[in-house]
Amino acid sequence: MSLLAKRSIIKEDKSNIITLGAIAKEEKKKDPSVINATIGMYYDEKGKLVTYKSVNEALMELTDDEKYAYASTPGSNSYHEALKRWIFRQYYDEFMQKTFVSCMATPGGSGAISNTFTNYLNEGDEVLIPNYMWGNYKQFAYENHASYRTYNLFKDGHLDLDDIKKNISELKEKQKRILLVINDPCQNPTGYTMTDEEWIILTDFINEVSSDGTPFILLHDMAYIDYDYRGFDSTRNNLRLYQKLNKNVLVILAFSGSKTLALYGIRIGAQVAISTCEENIIEFAKANKFSSRAKWSNTTNLGANLIAKVILDDEKRKAFEKELEDARNILVKRAETFIASSKEVGLETLPFQCGFFITIPCKNPDEVYKKLVQKKIHIIPLGNVLRVTISAITIADCKLLPKMIKDAMIELNI
Repeated sequence: MSLLAKRSIIKEDKSNIITLGAIAKEEKKKDPSVINATIGMYYDEKGKLVTYKSVNEALMELTDDEKYAYASTPGSNSYHEALKRWIFRQYYDEFMQKTFVSCMATPGGSGAISNTFTNYLNEGDEVLIPNYMWGNYKQFAYENHASYRTYNLFKDGHLDLDDIKKNISELKEKQKRILLVINDPCQNPTGYTMTDEEWIILTDFINEVSSDGTPFILLHDMAYIDYDYRGFDSTRNNLRLYQKLNKNVLVILAFSGSKTLALYGIRIGAQVAISTCEENIIEFAKANKFSSRAKWSNTTNLGANLIAKVILDDEKRKAFEKELEDARNILVKRAETFIASSKEVGLETLPFQCGFFITIPCKNPDEVYKKLVQKKIHIIPLGNVLRVTISAITIADCKLLPKMIKDAMIELNI
């Protein structure tokens, strides 16, 4: 008889990203010619993990108390202010006047998603997630005694809004509440970014379906927002639509310090809740503080204070923005190179605009992965696709990889 609780007996982390990434990392240590396009971190053109000088300088200025003392469970007022200033940017004053906002510090964007699933899904409820997704969404659902259903992400190269609407309507009928996950911009793993029109249609439908009192929670996973080719300010335009949502809607932004500031191992992020109804925000603060205390007690004081120091100081923030913009421009160049090379060799990719990843439809990704490993190339097989992490490889690699992947698929008759 197992000592585990009944629902824990079947638990097994089947995500291969970390495992295959570790294998690739070890292989590259032994042979620098290995191409490691697995883990979603940003590396420069020399293959070195990117850190930002402005962030490192701010780190050196933190006091021992700011680095090592316990943080409060929700995070400090300065951290919350930094989050709101960074996320809302030119629309900060609008949001402060037209909506109610609350922040909760979490261990990365993962903690933000986990907390949201905990507090906005009843036992057995289904969360609505895309069919091409970051696989951890499924684990978060199970861990929180819930389930999931998927919506079709694409139709004719664009967001399949009809399928999203269909699933929302079915969930409304079935469980009388909806938790919808949208990962935008730079969707993981496809790199798709919604258009302004798609955002307008989606938020209008959210207002419509919730107008009768149906609770609607929109979890906007915005981990990669600052790597959108359109730049800092343009990416915030669609956030303004949240100011027009009715009182039955709560938007929760999942912010990732790992991605925006390259603080991967420090594990700092946040839930940023927005609503036109104050009661929704009061409930959010109470419930998520309780859950945070129950799960991780509090987050890293160092990470939160570091972000606050960088963002709330005008000089430091401008220096950081310039570094981040330079990194984004290189990422854009890598993407342009990979997509152009893919077209040259006839390698199909899923719709892509920007981000850390490009995804290739594939009937047998595991076999292609094995073939590529023989050629010293490491990418990630996921279901019926191959994911290439362009944030981790050079422009030169982006030129070469499509042909090597295509050749492997031809060799295997795939």
